[in-house]
Order: sequence, then C-alpha cells, then structure tokens
Amino acid sequence: MLGAKMMSDEVDQANDQHELITDKAIALIRKKATLAPGVEGDCDLCGEWTGRLIEGACAPCRDKYKLP
Repeated sequence: MLGAKMMSDEVDQANDQHELITDKAIALIRKKATLAPGVEGDCDLCGEWTGRLIEGACAPCRDKYKLP
C-alpha cells in the first residue's frame, strides 16, 4: 500500500503544478485581451464615423488590418 500512497502524492503534486501553470497562462491571456474603452469619432483608416474608436481605428478596420 505504501507504493500506491507515494504514487498518488506524485500525481497530486503534478496536478497542482499543472493547475498553477494553467492559471498563470489564463491570467496572461486575459491581461493581453484587455482593450481601451475607446472614443467616438472618425476612423483614421477608413474615415467612417463610429461610436468606438480604439487607437484611432474602428472595429472593421481593426479586424481587416489585424490591429489590437
């Protein structure tokens, strides 16, 4: 029975380590995914008015030119 106990401890430790790594990766992704609130105005790229510009670009232009 001792061998089974040691094996489960190693598995538990590996699971704990995996969970920490996953949590850190998720936190980093969420931090990078945060966008500025945006402002109203004319898009610097297409000239169209929109209710939300981020760094001067509207959503369609951000998608088209792969901007954040």
